[in-house]
Amino acid sequence: MTSRKKIQALTKAAKSLSCSVVLKTGRPPGVMLAEAETQDAVQEWVDVVKRLRYKDYRMLKMEELEDDKGRLTLEPGHVRECEEMKDLGAYLDECGMKEWWTEHMGFARGGV
Repeated sequence: MTSRKKIQALTKAAKSLSCSVVLKTGRPPGVMLAEAETQDAVQEWVDVVKRLRYKDYRMLKMEELEDDKGRLTLEPGHVRECEEMKDLGAYLDECGMKEWWTEHMGFARGGV
């Protein structure tokens, strides 16, 4: 994810849809995590991503969370950019999402 124009479009969509978004930008792999109060808002944000036509785009996991455990620590409408995977990993650890991430992204047994 290196196109500033596309990143600006993602940021604008996050703000208008009140989604909290974490982006791993810079050299591959590009990673996007989005969270919102409603499934419809997340789906609309995903639709924006699809319209941007990212090469090799794959949706690995979409699920509805039922409690506050393991949630992004961003206010709705805000975007956080991480340029390195280690920074993304540290942020997800801070949020209590690292175990979820490693399992569902295929880094641990039982993942994708």
